[in-house]
Amino acid sequence: MPKIIYVFMGIITLLLAGTMGLVGAMALGYITPPGVLSDQEPELGDPIYMRLEPPLTVNFERGQRISYLQAEIELMARSEEALQGVERHMPVIRNNLLMLFADQSFQELNTREGRERLRQESLEEINALLEERGAKGQIEAVYFTSFVMQ
Repeated sequence: MPKIIYVFMGIITLLLAGTMGLVGAMALGYITPPGVLSDQEPELGDPIYMRLEPPLTVNFERGQRISYLQAEIELMARSEEALQGVERHMPVIRNNLLMLFADQSFQELNTREGRERLRQESLEEINALLEERGAKGQIEAVYFTSFVMQ
């Protein structure tokens, strides 16, 4: 009979060691139990870029003179569906961006803050249009790869 006690104590010791190992692995983040959200950010896909061709060119008043702005723009998304939506609705997107750019003042766009604001407004304009038209996905960023004012 004493041998059976040693067998049961061995089994209990193995179960306790396994449980402590599992708890330790969960505490260190090596294992995430099902149904528990991880603290880590979800895995994002690789960025995909699309250049708007041709560059956007608008005229605007600068005091007594007429000035122009020419901007080369690239869009960044992480899904092909978002860029397909941009391609499908390109005429409306270009129109809305041209209107947005033409409403800007030369003095504001001559500052970094003004250009960043225009970049953010462009992103919001594009995503609002895509959502309104039922396109899947969103554009994550708008980048000015060339920005010439004269």
